[in-house]
Amino acid sequence: MTEHDDLIQTLDLHRQFLLRTAEGLTEEQARSNSTVSALTIASLLKHVADNEAGWVAFAQEGASALGGDYDPDAAAEGDSAGEAVDTRFVLTDNDTLEFLRGRLEQVGRDTADYLRTADLDASQELPKAPWFEPGARWTVRRIALHLIAEMSQHAGHADIIRESIDGQKTMG
Repeated sequence: MTEHDDLIQTLDLHRQFLLRTAEGLTEEQARSNSTVSALTIASLLKHVADNEAGWVAFAQEGASALGGDYDPDAAAEGDSAGEAVDTRFVLTDNDTLEFLRGRLEQVGRDTADYLRTADLDASQELPKAPWFEPGARWTVRRIALHLIAEMSQHAGHADIIRESIDGQKTMG
């Protein structure tokens, strides 16, 4: 087994944990925020797929794939009360559970296809942002490890949400 295989299998394992949290849910349950957080299982599926696709595009294309440098003066989208809204978790009518699960699975296949032959030592400079060290570069390996951590964290979030919906546990 190669390092490429290890990274792909670990991503797949944690993606399956996340996907499992959505099994057997209705659309209403998947969109319900059962904790004080605005997160839902459906919004986590959307966010993780978007995030994974974005980081793989970054590995291939550079900082522009993540939207370029951070702009603190950019206008934040607001809700009807004028409060800033994190659009990474906003669902549309087209974001059905079937669509979101299928998209996450497809993004996973695309990631695996890329990682199978990628140069894990190839790197890209991160966009300028307060949360990144200036001038830092991430290798493809580091990006894959970041995706594993991100997916694992959100699978845990989804597991807590699922347990509060109907008592089901994905991981244990």
